[in-house]
Amino acid sequence: MIHELKTIFSKKMLIISLIAVMFLPVIYSASFLTSMWDPYGKTEDLPIAVVNEDQTAELDGESIQIGEEIVEELKGNDDFEWHFVGSDEAHAGVVKGDYYASITLPKNFSANASSLLTEEPAEMTLDVETNPGYSYSGKSIADQSILAVETAVASEVRELYTEKVFETVNELNAGYQEASSGADELADGSDQLADSTGKIGDGMKALAGQAPSPLATELAKLIEGNKQISEGIDELGSGSTNLSEELSAASEEVSAYAFETENAKLISEPVKVNKGTVTEVENYGQSFAPYIIALSLFVGAIAFSTIYPFRTRDRESTTLLRWWGSKLSVILAQGTFQAALLAGFILKVLEIPVENTGAFLLILFVISNTWIFILSFLVAAFDKVGNFLGILLLVLQLGASEGTFPIQLTNGFFQAVHPYSPMTYAIKALRESIFGFEGNVPFDQALWILVVVLLVMILLLGAVYYFRFQKEQRTVTEAA
Repeated sequence: MIHELKTIFSKKMLIISLIAVMFLPVIYSASFLTSMWDPYGKTEDLPIAVVNEDQTAELDGESIQIGEEIVEELKGNDDFEWHFVGSDEAHAGVVKGDYYASITLPKNFSANASSLLTEEPAEMTLDVETNPGYSYSGKSIADQSILAVETAVASEVRELYTEKVFETVNELNAGYQEASSGADELADGSDQLADSTGKIGDGMKALAGQAPSPLATELAKLIEGNKQISEGIDELGSGSTNLSEELSAASEEVSAYAFETENAKLISEPVKVNKGTVTEVENYGQSFAPYIIALSLFVGAIAFSTIYPFRTRDRESTTLLRWWGSKLSVILAQGTFQAALLAGFILKVLEIPVENTGAFLLILFVISNTWIFILSFLVAAFDKVGNFLGILLLVLQLGASEGTFPIQLTNGFFQAVHPYSPMTYAIKALRESIFGFEGNVPFDQALWILVVVLLVMILLLGAVYYFRFQKEQRTVTEAA
């Protein structure tokens, strides 16, 4: 080991290059993580154009202008940088990239809103324009602004119509009460009229008993008619009483519910979502940290493999064990130092919260050395072709490691490669150590898989040196 280090320190450019390579994972992580640290937390700086062309409409005898109400609501919304402009300026801004979306409320917006309960309801339409060619990620974030406007419109319309329905119900309830009162009065009048007709009937009966026969016959007919009238009045009174009772019951049933403005607001937005998470992730950058860390260490390993002389043997490495041991010590030192530098940057500079620091440092050491020994073996065995194979391996793992999107959203090829990608387990272990949970591959299992890969690479590197040493010995023997 000592003589290998002496050889390295005797070459100033090599030692400078190796030190620079140690910082490469830090530079790579810093570049990526700081650029994407919290884009969704800065949407208030994302310019969105709003064009209000809406014209006043009438609903139930009252003027409404949904567009103006939405504009006023957005002026108090700090989620995006809203710009209230004309249609030409909005279109030009989207084309140039000055605005990441334009949202237009057309002229018939309120008119269509007022038609929703008519025989020919018309859909309310928002005209949206984006420019994904300028920035697809910006467009994706801007889509949230469209959702914000759509939600505001839906809430406004629901509340408007709910209030109108409640007004109608309250008026109907008042009508029930008034009709019930009228029915009560009608029933009272019927009772009084029935009493009067009864008295008239009694009087006619008394008169018939004293009247001559012809007059008595006519009085008998009148008495019978009065009896029928009395029965009709009784039926009217009974019906009025029943009507009054039914109207009172209907009024009581309606009165059992509250139909006020506050009720209308709650009915228009009846659901409150309580969200819970099993881990705490502060921002976008923190969520990507495991992927970027694993990737940056692999990039550092590739850079190291391009400058370190794996295939040369100094004069003091006279045995296979000394040759293998000297190379092993330098490679381990490089892997350990670059892991330590990256750990310091993650914990002290970016200050990413880590649930299990010990596990994080351990897995960082294992990942760094696993990557660096994979590249060391490839280059020692295949020289420049080994560098190409290392880059190819990295590209393959980028799609198969589930570093960005869920693996279920990738194609069948990457899903098949996923369980065999070492970076899969590196990212899973980093996530579990940083965020403090146990995933479908527990930390210990992922750690041991990477340790096995590391040990296999060390042994394969030893095998390469064994065959090269034997070849050199045969060459020397043949030359002698």
